[in-house]
Formats: sequence, C-alpha cells, structure tokens
Amino acid sequence: MKRKVTVQLSEEVAERLEAAAQRPGANKTAIVEAALTRFLDPDGDTSEHAALLRRLNWMSRQLEQLDRDLRVVNETTALHARYHLTVTPPLPIPDQRAACVLGAERFEVFAAQVGRRVHLGTPLMRETLDRLSATNPDLFARDIEEGAPLGAQSTEAEAEIMASTVKEEEPELVAAAREDGSNGGFPGEGPRPSR
Repeated sequence: MKRKVTVQLSEEVAERLEAAAQRPGANKTAIVEAALTRFLDPDGDTSEHAALLRRLNWMSRQLEQLDRDLRVVNETTALHARYHLTVTPPLPIPDQRAACVLGAERFEVFAAQVGRRVHLGTPLMRETLDRLSATNPDLFARDIEEGAPLGAQSTEAEAEIMASTVKEEEPELVAAAREDGSNGGFPGEGPRPSR
C-alpha cells in the first residue's frame, strides 16, 4: 500500500523533476521515492558510493603524504641554502669562469642522479631518514615538547643549529658529486682530486 504525500517544491526543482519524469521508464513517484530512500538511508547506499568514499579517503591520505614530503623538501632546501651561504666564500673574479664550468659538470651529474632515483623510486631523503631512525629511534623525537606543533622549534634548539653551521675551524668535506663513487668529498676517503 502506498500513501499519498503532498510537498511543495521550488520552481527550479519542480522543473527538473518534470524533465526527469519525461525519460522513458521514469515517473515522478519513482524518482521522489528513490531520492528520499537515498537521503534517509545513506549507509545502505550503492557500492558506487562506497567506492567513491574509498577513493576519496585514498586521495586524502596521498595529499597528506605529499604535504609531509613537501615540508621535508622545503626544510632541506632552506637548511642547505643557509649552510651553503654561510660557509662559501666569494670567488675571486679570475676563478669564476672555471668554477662555472665545474659547477655545470657537477650539475649534470646531480641531474642524472635525481633522474635515476625518480625513475627507480628510491628517494635518498626517505632512505637516509629511515636509516637514521633505525640506528637512533629517538633522534627526531628527543627535542619535541609535549603538545608542540610539528616543526616548532625552541630558541635553544635554533641557536644550537646556528652554532653548528658556523665553525671557526676548517670545514669538514661532506659532499660528493657521485652517488656510486666518491670524488673525494666524503670524510676519511683521502685527499680531494685537484681539477
């Protein structure tokens, strides 16, 4: 048995209902009943709705991971720039041309490394962070205060970082142009080759 219900619709919704009812095999009663059923019982919705929710949840997790990765890249770039600008003295003008040529060669090697890592899907930062946290699990958590927002840092920690980037002694060589073989830039690998 069906009950008759009278409702008032806006002009726009009434016109859309009329247009939908003109389709073959459709009538106003069936359309309104299907819409009310879906509205009143959203949990019993179709598998299409559940699939859409799963996809949206997956996309949300992906965006959260992307946000985290971008924060890592931003901090890495900022720390590198600060360190580089702090420890690199300006070159005399006669040496700048040779430095630019050497820089271009090193950049090509760097770009090839980036391309290979992206192609293989082995991010160096993730690999390094995983290795560091495996050998010292408290490394990243030791200075975080309870309830402090992620990325927040105390003034003492900031001062410690600043002090560690500016040293009075000769800077230790810590960079290499090649990932699979050093150019002498890693500590303990002997003298640097001259160019």
